[in-house]
Amino acid sequence: MKFLHNILVLMLLSLACSTISCSGTKEQETLNRAEALMESHPDSALIILSTIDKGQLSDKNQKAKYALLMSMALDKNYIDTTTFDVLQPACDYYIEKGTPDDMLRTYYYRGRIFQNQGDHDNALNSFSKGLDNPHLTDSLTIARTLVAIGYIYNELFDIDSYVSYSLKAADIYNGLAFRNQELDCLFKALDGAIILGNQSIGDSIINSIEHFSSLDSISKKSLTRLQLSYALKFGATDDIKGLIHEQEENLSSLNDALNLALAYNKVGNDNKAFQLLNIVKNSGLPYDTLRHLSISVPIFEGLGNYKDALSLYKQYSHKQDSIDFLKFEQASRSIVEKHRIELQAQKDARHKSRIIWGCFGGIAVLSMGILILCLLVRSNRAKKELALEKVRTKEAENAKLKSEKDNLALENRNLQLERDKKALEAENLAHRVEALENESDSLKALINSREELPMEVQREIKVRIEMLNSLLASYITNNDQYEKPYDVWIKELTDNKDEFMNSNRLAFQVSHPRFIQYFEDHNLTTDEINYVCLYAIGLRGKEVGNYMNKRSHVNTSSAIRKKLGIDKHETNIGIYVRKLLKNL
Repeated sequence: MKFLHNILVLMLLSLACSTISCSGTKEQETLNRAEALMESHPDSALIILSTIDKGQLSDKNQKAKYALLMSMALDKNYIDTTTFDVLQPACDYYIEKGTPDDMLRTYYYRGRIFQNQGDHDNALNSFSKGLDNPHLTDSLTIARTLVAIGYIYNELFDIDSYVSYSLKAADIYNGLAFRNQELDCLFKALDGAIILGNQSIGDSIINSIEHFSSLDSISKKSLTRLQLSYALKFGATDDIKGLIHEQEENLSSLNDALNLALAYNKVGNDNKAFQLLNIVKNSGLPYDTLRHLSISVPIFEGLGNYKDALSLYKQYSHKQDSIDFLKFEQASRSIVEKHRIELQAQKDARHKSRIIWGCFGGIAVLSMGILILCLLVRSNRAKKELALEKVRTKEAENAKLKSEKDNLALENRNLQLERDKKALEAENLAHRVEALENESDSLKALINSREELPMEVQREIKVRIEMLNSLLASYITNNDQYEKPYDVWIKELTDNKDEFMNSNRLAFQVSHPRFIQYFEDHNLTTDEINYVCLYAIGLRGKEVGNYMNKRSHVNTSSAIRKKLGIDKHETNIGIYVRKLLKNL
């Protein structure tokens, strides 16, 4: 009887174990199916996991796997969670007993929960612990962890680390042939390199991006924004101009509009840049206020609004100083460094740990003091330079105004001189016209009153009257056409020296007969009288000699002096003749 009882107990135990085993196998298959779909169809994986009854999970290993897969499914379906209710079984099991890859995944999703909570310190601590294992093989999770660390460093304004981790992740994605993820990491790294002003890294990243054969519309917009940012940082004005139109057609955010505003400032179109600033400011949507301030300063300067530019610069400097202080504070509490110190503290004695922390705290305080002092000095220097620049600008404007005033006064003086000159010319012209009229009237009177004048003399007088009339008409009407007959007559007359000199003598004989009679009384020959009449019309001795073009010019002059009783050192013959003409 006892034997039969034992057999019955064994059968019941076997049945129970079989039932549990079958149930465990079924749940395990469901978990495996969900894991297989996790990367390609995370929504389907979440649905499958939701069908599992957690009470049917057989052991801690299955519970840990379910917890990890459910956390993965929630994260991939963009369901952010801020509690550890789901993941905690995986933390309890895998951190102590899991494989390196299980530990990595657990730490990664643990860090993601801390990220959702806004706890950057614990998030970075979890990510760092997950990577702190030389036997990891899950390259995809390693890449995602690197991306997450880079994101935190970007939030902490540690752009160097942000670029470094993004490039590491891009390299892993490249090896896995995950082209979209690789491109996204390259975009992040390029953005950071531009912020740092590191052109060599930027050029290397752009070279890597150019190997991508085709880009979707979202990637093209991101690339356009980064190309414009790169040109603004390192390129020439022509490079910026070539990208402005493309960016206008691919605006996807307010930060893109800020980028475009800076581009318009760089090419000199500050009015368009100012319009974009107002659009961003009045949009009612969140935007990068620090970048808005930094871009506003050069735009307001370009518009000549230096007062508002200075005010904006002060606001920007204040915010930048606050960010720099926050960067230092965050850097001083670097979780990676804290993790290293924690590991070191576990190896060293407790007294060494206190010494290290004491030194670290002292250095941190000293560094903070130095940084704050440097920031204050830098801020004061910037303010002084801005004030000096404003003074120099004001002085330059005053100098320009003074120069313009002096130029205007000079122009007014020149204008007055020109008016005086024209008035004098008009007065001289009036006197000359009056003289010509008097001479013409005098010649006409001679012809009318003295019929006994020889025909040759009358002909010369008539010719001269016609020429005088032409000159009078020219001066009165200001028309050069009236002077042409005069010019022709002068040329014909002066080309024939003998004819001109005879004509000139006959004219003086008619107009100043006593003048000619004076020379005839002193026995001057006709040629000598012709010679003297050249002085009478205003020529000087050298000019008379050049006109006659005769070597005997000096001899003729000496003979005339002798007949007139003029000592060769006593007076100039030209002055003598003109004075005689005036007196007679």
